Amino acid sequence: SLLSAGHVVKERWRVVRRLGGGGFGEIFECVDLSTQQLVALKVESTSQQKQVFVVDCPVTPPLLHPQVLKMEVAVLKKLQTQSQNVCRFIGCGRNERFNYCVMTLLGRNLAELRRSVQHIHQKPAFSLSTALRLAQQILHCIQSIHSIGFLHRDIKPSNFAIGRSEATAKRVFMLDFGLARQYIISNTNEVRPPRVAAGFRGTVRYASVNAHKNREMGRHDDLWSLFYVLIEMVNGSLPWRKVKDKDSVGLMKSSF
Repeated sequence: SLLSAGHVVKERWRVVRRLGGGGFGEIFECVDLSTQQLVALKVESTSQQKQVFVVDCPVTPPLLHPQVLKMEVAVLKKLQTQSQNVCRFIGCGRNERFNYCVMTLLGRNLAELRRSVQHIHQKPAFSLSTALRLAQQILHCIQSIHSIGFLHRDIKPSNFAIGRSEATAKRVFMLDFGLARQYIISNTNEVRPPRVAAGFRGTVRYASVNAHKNREMGRHDDLWSLFYVLIEMVNGSLPWRKVKDKDSVGLMKSSF
């Protein structure tokens, strides 16, 4: 772990505990010493390359890519005035060991919430009405990031969470913009021409067929991922949940 409990970043954010981590780095719950509020601190090592996709299948070799937190900060900043469904950006920086970004601390993500429904209520999925209400907010999140000229490219339940306060307890927030890609050319406002081979981006379970075929992705690919998320929300699982091979999952999706 890059940090431990009690560590203070930039004389302002004291680490309380590690919340999680993966190919892109680690995230910690911290206390903002200037406000005494709890915040989330996301860090990535400055010395290691990062995986460009989250591997559901352990037999699938990860690709490597330079740090992605810079992209996350750029997209998060652009979304601050565009949507109420993103974390509030608090600060960012770097030192010799890691890059970091500080943002609002949120509650449980949708994957955790669905598992709690399974455990507490002995049901495999959300009710249809709950799934539709969540889907409406997720769709708004996707529309927001598309409106600023970016694709998310990793739509999945764990990248959406609910707020922690009474006012935001029923609001869905979009997370993790590290795999985002700008699809609009800034100075001309035209769509970027597709690359011949784009490489796989996303999470195997929810990635679109285009992602499996290493094709350039567009806005509709984020919507395909949302489609798979909705199936899982309502049914409790996807047909390829236990399939370990990425290419086999892609073939199953192509048959739908």
